[in-house]
Amino acid sequence: MILTIFQNGNESNEGLFFFFPLMFVLALILLKIGLVITKAEVRTGIKWILISFGIQVGVFFFVAGPLMLAGLSETDGGGPPAILIFLFVIIALFMDVNVLNITHELGLKRAIIVFVFIFIPFAFVVGFIIFIISNF
Repeated sequence: MILTIFQNGNESNEGLFFFFPLMFVLALILLKIGLVITKAEVRTGIKWILISFGIQVGVFFFVAGPLMLAGLSETDGGGPPAILIFLFVIIALFMDVNVLNITHELGLKRAIIVFVFIFIPFAFVVGFIIFIISNF
């Protein structure tokens, strides 16, 4: 099964469905490690880590998702300008860092450190959600 996922020319998206749970769990583990490294003392249980990650994904998706979906679907003559999409993505990422700061009371510098830890799995999870919605 793993071999067929990685073969070139495979028309299905099984690879994405295989790696989504892996990246989701990796993001949660890296978030926990980041909180331990930055010595967070407030809301560090697994329940709060799940809530925090869910809020981050939700904030990013609801701020930057509509423009990214419009750009992918190329409606209305090609969608919004790329600079506008980029601007909203940056704003959404800044809001995610602030969600970490508020939820775990880290301070902005330590929240940025934790967000850098989880950025790659976070981007994959959000990208997967946008990919799934754009295929409907």
